[in-house]
Parts: sequence; structure tokens; C-alpha cells
Amino acid sequence: MLQRFDQARVPAIGPRCDLDTGLVSDINHIASVTYVMLIYQIGYAVRSRIFRAQAGSWVEDFANVALNRPDVFAQQIELVRLNADAGYAPIGTANASWRAGIARYLRERVLFLVIVALPTLAAAIYFFGLAADRYESQVQFVVRSPATNASNQLSSVVQNQSSSMRSSDDAYIVKAFILSRDAMDYLVANAGLKEAFEQPEADVLWRYPALFRADTKESLFRRYLKFVSVDYDGTTGIADLNVQGFRPTDAQRIAQALVARAETLINGLNERSSVEAVRSALNEVEAAEQRAHRALDALTQFRNREKLIDPSQVSLASLNTIESLSLTMAEANAELSDIEKATPQGPQVMPMRRKIAALQDQIATERNKLSGGAASLAPQLAEYRRLMLDQTFAEKSFLSALAALETTRVDAQRQRIFLEPVSSANLPDYPLYPHRMLWTLVVFAAGLATWRIVRALVADTLSHAENG
Repeated sequence: MLQRFDQARVPAIGPRCDLDTGLVSDINHIASVTYVMLIYQIGYAVRSRIFRAQAGSWVEDFANVALNRPDVFAQQIELVRLNADAGYAPIGTANASWRAGIARYLRERVLFLVIVALPTLAAAIYFFGLAADRYESQVQFVVRSPATNASNQLSSVVQNQSSSMRSSDDAYIVKAFILSRDAMDYLVANAGLKEAFEQPEADVLWRYPALFRADTKESLFRRYLKFVSVDYDGTTGIADLNVQGFRPTDAQRIAQALVARAETLINGLNERSSVEAVRSALNEVEAAEQRAHRALDALTQFRNREKLIDPSQVSLASLNTIESLSLTMAEANAELSDIEKATPQGPQVMPMRRKIAALQDQIATERNKLSGGAASLAPQLAEYRRLMLDQTFAEKSFLSALAALETTRVDAQRQRIFLEPVSSANLPDYPLYPHRMLWTLVVFAAGLATWRIVRALVADTLSHAENG
């Protein structure tokens, strides 16, 4: 488009004319107008920063020629921007616009071809011509524990909650095992996992070993995770095991092997839990039994040493003797008092007094046997009581340990967890993967969005470059 010379006026020959309207009234001034147009084109090249240094000298030379011509009449003319509605445009500008339009058309078509058409064509060729069918076998199972009988409603609620939580934890354990390297190694050894991945039907992107990858356990495990998935619903407690394969029989065989191995894992957890619980209870029983034996041995040694079976019975006999002697002495004192009142100097007074003194000595002796020295029954009785207490505690502990052992055995049987299939592994008859049309449309949509963004960026960049 023609640019205006910032209201600058240049000398020309002929009457004043307006280039917007294209009206040239005097043929004699055509040469002057031609000179002025030539100067304008050179000035435009200068403003476009093309050969700026050389163009400056050329403009100056042509301006001097136009000013120094003696055979024409010099006038001031003004170049103004052409009106688009007038329908006039310089030939050079039209050619430049035409070339720019062609370049923009080719640029957009090349971008569309590279970003949209070719990726979509490649995706269509792969998904509809090269991608292998993948069949999926599904198994649904639940990990649960049987209901338990509670003595009351509160304990029933607590036990049911704990049982449900334990089953949920075990379900996550099963999920983690299925997606582990141990499960993969088991399938390689027992279910032909590698052979299933190396089937001739497999395409280049899904075959094992993968393209540009070595035959390693890590590569096999990554491929395994793409073919096997487990989804657990915590609300219903149902787990979905999905296994893909290039052949229906491969998918079904691998799914069945995984469920069987998971059930073996659950049984192993049950066995290990039961064995550990019973073993702990047995250890408690053995410890209580040893304590009871030690208490009984200590009591036996005491009896052999002291020559007493039960010091408490001996003390009881001594107390009964003291009580009987005290009663006899009281009766003797009463009788002596009556005799002294009747005959103070009678012959029965002295024998009665000796009898009372003998009773007092006997009572003192019996009391000394109970307490009052190292040879008394008090230390022996205290030791005997302590030994009896130890024996009683050891016997009760032993009985409690036996009861706990029986309870543990019952609980171990009642609290076992089970893996119960809700649906068995099916033999698929139609490939679910890959989603050919869906992925082709996804590639096309992504390429189209990318192309629009790139086209806008390129157009904006070129616009800034031209205006700058």
C-alpha cells in the first residue's frame, strides 16, 4: 500500500494533481509525475530498510534532477494515501499483496499438513491397519470375613466394624499383590505370561519386548502393568480384575491364575495369623504352667523343711488350746475364790493355787509357740501364706492362659478371611481395545487445536515483523 511522505512536499512539473483520484489533466506534465513516482518508490524502499545507504544517495540525485530541469515549470504537489473505495492501486503494491497472499496460503497449508493431516493419517494407518486386537477378561471378587456372635449389641457393633475394616485392608493387600513383581514372576512361571505378550498377532507398539527396549524384568513389569488392572470399590467391597491379551484364551488363563494365586495368598495370611495367635497363647500357657510349678515346688520345700503341712492349722490348734486353758484357769480361779471365802486356811487352797499357776504357764508356752521368737509359728505362717498366695496366683494364671488358648483357637477359626469370586473369568469373544475411531478423532482434534494456535502465533509474529 502506498505510504504518505509525512506531509512532505516535493517539487514537480505541471499543475497540482491528486494521485488518489488518478486524474492527470495535462499530458505535458506526465514526465514530471513519472519522476515524482520514481522518487516515491525509492523513498519507500528506504523506509523498508532495504539498501538504506545506497537509496539515500539515489533519492538525492533524482531530486536534484527534478529541481534543476530548466524546461519545465516547477510546482508543489502532494502525495496522499489512495482511497480503497476509489479502486486504484499501484502495480508494485498489487504484486506485493498478491505474493504475500500466496505465501500466506502456502504457509497455512503446510502448517495444516504437518500438524493436522499427517498425524491424523499416521494415527488412522496405525489404528485401522497395524494395531492388534486386545481382548479383556474380567473377574469380580470380594474379600470378607464371616459374621461373629457377640454377647451384646455394643460388642457386636464394634466387632463388625473391626471385621469390615480388616476385610477392606486385606482387599487392598490383594490389590497390591496382583500389581506386584511377585505376581508377575508367578505368572511367568505358571501361566505363560511372556508367551502371551509375544504372540504373533501383537503389533509393534504392544509386543514384548517393546520397540527399542531390551528383554529385561523391568520392561516386562511395565508391560504387565499395561495389561493388568485392579479397581476396588470401598463402598460395595467388590474388586474388579481386568486382564488384557492378544488372544481370548490368554486373557482368561492369566485372570484365573491371578485369582487362584490371590486366594492362596489370603489362605497364607489366615494360616500365619492363626499360627501366630495360637503360638502366642501357647507361650502364655507354658509360662503360667512354669510359674505354677515353681510355686508348688517352693511350697513343698517349705513343708519338708518345717515339718509342717499347714502352719495355719497348727496355729489354729494352739489357739484352741489357749482358749481351753484359759477357760479351765477361769474356772479354777472361781473355785479358789469360793474355797478361800469358805475356809481360807483349808487344805485345798494350796493345790488349787498350784493348778492355776500351771495353767498360766501352759498358756504362756502356747502363746510363745504362736509368736514371740524365731522358733514361733508367726514367721513360718507368714512364709506359708506368701507361698500359698504365689501358688494360688500361679494356678489362676495357668487356668486363665488355658482359657485364652481355647478362645484364641476359636477366634482364629472365626476370624478367617476368604476371597470369594463374584463372577468367574470370562472368555471374551470381541476385542474391546484399541478404540480405533476414538483415538483417531482425538489425534485429529489435538492436531487441529495445535494448528490453530501455531497459525495465530505465526501470523502475529509476521505482522509484528512487517510493521517493525
